[in-house]
Amino acid sequence: MSKIIYFVRFIFFLTILFTSIMSFISLDSSITKFLIQDKLLHFLAFAVITFFAYASNFKIKRIFLFIILILYGLSIEVIQNSLEYRTFELYDLLSDIIGVFVGYMSWKYLKKFYPDY
Repeated sequence: MSKIIYFVRFIFFLTILFTSIMSFISLDSSITKFLIQDKLLHFLAFAVITFFAYASNFKIKRIFLFIILILYGLSIEVIQNSLEYRTFELYDLLSDIIGVFVGYMSWKYLKKFYPDY
């Protein structure tokens, strides 16, 4: 396996770790004011996670990876619902799903230019 794959996988796992931590911590009200575009952040985070997940070249079927990423978003929302300082938001989950789709399409588009990757 090439060194670039190891690097891409490292970035993928870092994005998962960062997203998980940010999803479960309590945010100060001053930070919350800064994060006005919550749905945009969900979309971008899952687009980046998905792009790196597919670029990591894991040996599983694409549809299975797609479903796992959506279930990851759903599990974050379910866990947030059990936290007293977070809530389940359907629009967050919808933003996650759209981000997964866009991340997949971005990776697929890039594969046209680098088919051997």
